[in-house]
Amino acid sequence: MSNTPFYPYDRPYASRYTFTSIGKRNIQKAVEFAHTGSRNIVNMGFGDLMADGTIDDKANSNNGDIIRVLATTVQILIDFTSKFPDAEIFITGSTKERTKLYTRILKTYSSNFDKDFIIKGIIKDELDYVELPFEPKANIVFLGFLIKRKW
Repeated sequence: MSNTPFYPYDRPYASRYTFTSIGKRNIQKAVEFAHTGSRNIVNMGFGDLMADGTIDDKANSNNGDIIRVLATTVQILIDFTSKFPDAEIFITGSTKERTKLYTRILKTYSSNFDKDFIIKGIIKDELDYVELPFEPKANIVFLGFLIKRKW
């Protein structure tokens, strides 16, 4: 991912980044970080930026530039964690299908992510949520992920 071109992005607020996906059409995208109130865990939301300023995290734009959008999101993650190095970034999909997509992306590009980030998968056992080291070859259904910058 580090060699993959990414879109220029802005940071209009401390917790929000925006960029334009350029494919079949131009689509404004937003990445927003929100503290969860637990440890140093920060939720990372992503989606289409709507005219009213909200983020549609269920949009499926199929704009033909997913690799570049992903590379941009990774650059934003690197930027945010450089400003907040103790943050653990929580990522989950807005739907089960979207979480499966994120799992496939992490599996496919894990060798690139491993250079900069420690990734843990989150599962639910009988009583509680459990953090496991992310293993790309494991056949596990994850509920979400915690990503922490390596220093």
